[in-house]
Amino acid sequence: MVSVHIYSKDLNLVQQCRDLFGGRKKTKHFSADKTLAEYDISSNDILIIDFDACDEKDLPKIVCPCLALVAIPQKDQALRLLQKGIRAYGNRYMHEENLKQAVTTLKAGQIWLPPAIISQVISALPAAKTEDEGEELLNILTSREAEVAKWLVNGLSNQEISEKMFVSVRTVKAHLTSIFKKTGCRNRLELATRMK
Repeated sequence: MVSVHIYSKDLNLVQQCRDLFGGRKKTKHFSADKTLAEYDISSNDILIIDFDACDEKDLPKIVCPCLALVAIPQKDQALRLLQKGIRAYGNRYMHEENLKQAVTTLKAGQIWLPPAIISQVISALPAAKTEDEGEELLNILTSREAEVAKWLVNGLSNQEISEKMFVSVRTVKAHLTSIFKKTGCRNRLELATRMK
């Protein structure tokens, strides 16, 4: 059974996580009175780290899927934490639905980042040395799907893509669903990485 551990000194955040993820039986509060390294964490568990209670330099070796919560998410910090093994990153005041989505994404073995950070990361990706894989992916898409994919690789959000293409955000999302299905990519970041 997967447990959710919350390392925080914010008891409101701890209670929110308990309410969302199964109460005291499925969640455990790790007090910030100890360092993270002092706690026994299974590789099957999910760890939510509130960076109001922890500093980047104090992170132990990451042994399980982790969500880092910060006051103001920033691309550079997100990239540093991803390199240290953190797999989800966001605002500590995010909506409950986003928090649930982040933990569900972690359980599925994927990376979760706020849309604005994803767009910045995609824009910062270096261009591929060869265009073969990107071109192969575009060839299996319709012309409108290919256009959506090209805008996505440039770091645009769904709203920005809809404005460029003169379609609704819902249409952009439908194209993205089709693109992901055809390419086997699970998310925007994976698609952008394969196409750049």
